[in-house]
Amino acid sequence: MSKKITFYSSLPDFDIPRPQVSSKFIPPWFRKMEGATDGIMTVKKCVPFLDALTGGYMIPLSAEVFWDSEKKEFESNAVIETVSRHYPSQSEDIKIPEEYDTQPHKWLSNWHIKTPKGYSCLITSPLNRLDLPFYCFSGIVDTDKHPMIINLPFVLRKDFHGKIESGTPLVQVIPFKREAWSSSLIEESPGHFYKDQYKTEEPPFGFYKRNFWSRKSFS
Repeated sequence: MSKKITFYSSLPDFDIPRPQVSSKFIPPWFRKMEGATDGIMTVKKCVPFLDALTGGYMIPLSAEVFWDSEKKEFESNAVIETVSRHYPSQSEDIKIPEEYDTQPHKWLSNWHIKTPKGYSCLITSPLNRLDLPFYCFSGIVDTDKHPMIINLPFVLRKDFHGKIESGTPLVQVIPFKREAWSSSLIEESPGHFYKDQYKTEEPPFGFYKRNFWSRKSFS
């Protein structure tokens, strides 16, 4: 029996893009990729890469916004507010990659997330989406108990100027069960090695998928 995650809208009277399964947001560049080049498998054939790309759910941007890099501000004609600024002091000690501006912003979400008892959500920048002009900070929220909408802090690429379209995926929401874990570390000789490891990189490709992969289901 599948577990159920529910997204409650704060704007039920507005026709805004709805959260959907992440598989609905596979980017065109991935769909166009070749599965192999020069006899070497590309990430198009890497099932773990695709599982990350399609895991969980996406919350999309509610309305189109325009970033004016000269004025250093967002512009929008939407009747709903979609973005605001964070105070720089809130994230000044975070090591921001050089290609991003250190000024933090915040996507204003219109969705409250509810999961079954004992389940939390990892809320993170869309995985493997380095093509997006922004990067959202990650957080884990106990969405079975948290009663409020979760807004989404982010930073913008320094070289970005232009439009971010309505429906652009903002964050990926991956529900998981809270469980207690313990760890062990085994260091013995000889070291651990899978005897058929060489097969994983030889044609026909798809060794991992044929032998080890388990399907993940989100709907």
